[in-house]
Amino acid sequence: MARLTWRSVYQVDLGPLKSAIAQWDTMVGKLDDAATEAHSGMLKKANKARWAGVNADVTRPFVKAIADEVTDAHTQARDLHKELSAAYDALKSVQDELQTKVDAARRKGIEISDGKDGQILCKYPPQPGHQNEVVSEERRKELKILGEELADLVARADSRDSYTAGILAQIHGNDPHNFAKNGPIDKYKAKQALTIAKKGTEASNKEIRELAELLKYNKDNPTFSHTFFKGLGGPKETLEYYARMSIDGTGDPGKSRLNAVQDLQRYLGPTLATATDPDHKGYLNWGPEFRRLGAKDIHIDGLSFKPKGYQLLGGILRYGNYDKKFLTPIAEHVVQLQHDHPKGYWNSPSGPDMQFGLDPNGKKNSGYDPVTSVLEALGHSPEASEAFFSKDPSDEPVDGYDENGKIDPGKTIDYSYLSELTSKDYHWNNDGASPVRGERVLGGKDALGHALESATIGTPYDRPGQAAPEHTPARADIVRRITEAVDDNHDFVSRDISDSMGKISAEYMPEINQAMAAGSKRSNEGLFLVEHSVPLKQEATARFLDAVGRHPEGHAEATLGAQRYQAELMREVVHHPDKFDGQSAANIRGIAYNGGTLEGILGSARHDAIQVDGEATEKEFNEAVEKRGEWAKQAIGVPLGAAAERFPVVGEVITGATEGVVDSVVESHKKNTLEQDAASGAAVSFDTRQEAERWGQQAVREAGYPPGVDQATFSRGIARDVTEGYDHGEKIRENAFDNKARRSSD
Repeated sequence: MARLTWRSVYQVDLGPLKSAIAQWDTMVGKLDDAATEAHSGMLKKANKARWAGVNADVTRPFVKAIADEVTDAHTQARDLHKELSAAYDALKSVQDELQTKVDAARRKGIEISDGKDGQILCKYPPQPGHQNEVVSEERRKELKILGEELADLVARADSRDSYTAGILAQIHGNDPHNFAKNGPIDKYKAKQALTIAKKGTEASNKEIRELAELLKYNKDNPTFSHTFFKGLGGPKETLEYYARMSIDGTGDPGKSRLNAVQDLQRYLGPTLATATDPDHKGYLNWGPEFRRLGAKDIHIDGLSFKPKGYQLLGGILRYGNYDKKFLTPIAEHVVQLQHDHPKGYWNSPSGPDMQFGLDPNGKKNSGYDPVTSVLEALGHSPEASEAFFSKDPSDEPVDGYDENGKIDPGKTIDYSYLSELTSKDYHWNNDGASPVRGERVLGGKDALGHALESATIGTPYDRPGQAAPEHTPARADIVRRITEAVDDNHDFVSRDISDSMGKISAEYMPEINQAMAAGSKRSNEGLFLVEHSVPLKQEATARFLDAVGRHPEGHAEATLGAQRYQAELMREVVHHPDKFDGQSAANIRGIAYNGGTLEGILGSARHDAIQVDGEATEKEFNEAVEKRGEWAKQAIGVPLGAAAERFPVVGEVITGATEGVVDSVVESHKKNTLEQDAASGAAVSFDTRQEAERWGQQAVREAGYPPGVDQATFSRGIARDVTEGYDHGEKIRENAFDNKARRSSD
C-alpha cells in the first residue's frame, strides 16, 4: 500500500466514507430486524413443526443455518459500521488539524512540498532582490517544527488507514459465499492480541508493533480490554508479561526492539485503565490483588534480582487515565511503604543487570522507583490525583495500609501526602542507573509536578488542548496547601518542578490576584471572581511566586499566565461592565495595578536569579518565554473565574487581547536577548518595571478603552498604575521574607 502524503491527507474527500457509514448504519438496522425475524419467526416455527424423516433431518438444520447466517450478516455489518465510523473520526480529526496548520503556514507565505522518502519540505521563498539572504535561525526553527508536525499528522493518518484496511479484510473473511465466523469483532481483535502476547519475548518486532497497534486503536473498548487482560491470566501474569517484555526491550542493543516495546508500554497502560474502570460492566476488580503483590518480590527468569510488584506495575501505570477507586489506594500504599522504609525498600539490579530497565520510554530513568511511576500515573488521572492530594489527617482520618495492601485499622497516618512529598526530609530515590534510551526524563519531582497539575487543573498534565473544568473548593484547597508548603520549604521549587508550579500559577491567576489585592486601596478584590470561597494567604502566595519566578520555565509560565489573565479580564470589564461593581475605568486601572504587583514579585525573583547565575541564565529566561508564547495563546479555559464561561473549543479562546499581549511579552524578551553583549547578565537584565508598563498599555489597547476616557491620558495612567503596583509587589515580597526570617528566629 502506497504511503500517504501530506497532500493526500489535505485533499482527500472524506464525504464518500461518511456516506458509506450512513448506508451501513441503515443496513445494520435492517439486518437486525431480519435476524430477529429469522430466529423468532422462521426458526421458531421450524422448531415447532411436527416434521419427520427427511424434513426433520434436513429442513430444520437448513432453516437454522439460514437464521444463523442472517445473524452473522448482522454482526458483520455492525462491525463494518463500527470500524468505518472509528476510522472516519480519526482521519477527519487528523485532516482538520493538518489543514489548519497548512493554511496558517500559507498565510505566512511558507511553501510546503514533498521531498524524498516521504519527507515534508517547508521554506520561505526568497523575495525579489533578497535571494542571497541567509534565513534567520528563528525561521529555520519555525520551518523545522512545522515539517515535523505535518509529518507526525501524516504518520497518524497512514497508521489508521493501514490498520482499518487490515481489520476490514478480517471482518469480511475469505469465503465469498459465507459471512465471517469470527464472532464479535472486539473479542476477535482481543484474541489476535493475545496470540501475539502469548509468544512473550519470542514475538518478532513486527508482531509486537502489531500488538501495540491493536492496543492503540482498541484501548478505550471495554470488551476488548476485558478479554485481553483476562486472557493474560490475571494481575500476576500481567506483571510478569510486562517485566519480560520491558527488560527484553531495554536490554537489547538494537533500537528496533526497544522502539517496538516502547509502543507496547504506551498502549498497555491505557488498555488496563479501561479494563479496571468500574464504570464499565464486567470491569476487572484487580486493585486489591495488585496491592497485595505490590510489596512482594516477583521472580522473572533471566534477572538476578527480584523486582517488587509495584516496580513492575509502575511501568504500566505511567500511561493511561485510571479511575480513582483503582489508582488512589495504590498510590497511597506506595507512598506509605516509602515513608515506612525511607532508607531503601525497592530492589534494583547490579552487575550485568544494570543495563535493564522497567520503563522502556524513560531516559536516564530505569523505572525502579514506583513512587515516581504512580505520580506519573496520577498526572494522567485528574480525579485520582485530586482524591490523593486532598487526603489530610487534620481534616479526617487517612486509611493506613499493611504490607499486603489491606486497610489496617490500627495504623495511624499522621501526615498528608502533599506534606510528605514536599517535605525537606523526603528522600527522592535515584532512579537513573540504567542508560535507557527513549523520550524524556521522568524524575521523581518532575512526576510530582505532573500529578499536582492534574490534581489542581483537573485535566491530564499532557493534554494542553483539553478544556479545563471549574476551580472547585477541593482543587483550590490543594493550591492553597501547595503555596503554604513552598512557604515552609522555599527550596522545594527546583528547576525540575518549576514548570508545573508555573502552570498551576497561570491557571489560578484569579485566586492569586485576589490574594495580592487583599488590603490594597488601589485594587478591588471583587474584580477577581472565583467559583469558590477558598482564599490564598498573601504572604505565602508571594513567597510561592518568588520561588517559581527564580527558574526560567516557571517564570515564563507564570508571567505569560499573569499577562494573559490581565488582558482577558480587562476585555471582560469593557464588554460586560454590568458583571462588576464600580466604574469600568477604575476597574481597569485596578487590574493594571494588581498586574504590576505580580510583576514586581516575579520580576524581582528573576532579577535575583540572574544576579547569581549571570548572562547564561538571562538567555534561558528569555528563551523559555519565547518557547511558551505560542502555548499561552492557545490555552484552554481562560481562568476568568465566575465572570466568564469555560470554552470547549480552542479557537474560541484565542482572542486579540490574548495574542497581542502574549506577543508583546515574547518580543520584549527577544529584544533584550538580542541586545546582550559581553556585559554581565545582571547588567543587561532588562527593566521589568518598564516592560510591565508596556504590557499593561498593550492589554488596554487590545481589550478596548472604557467609554468616555481620553485614550492617551488613560494609557499614561495605566503605566503609572503598573509602576506603583510593581513597587507594591516588591514591598510585599520583601515583607514576606522579613516576616519569614523573623518567625524562624523566634
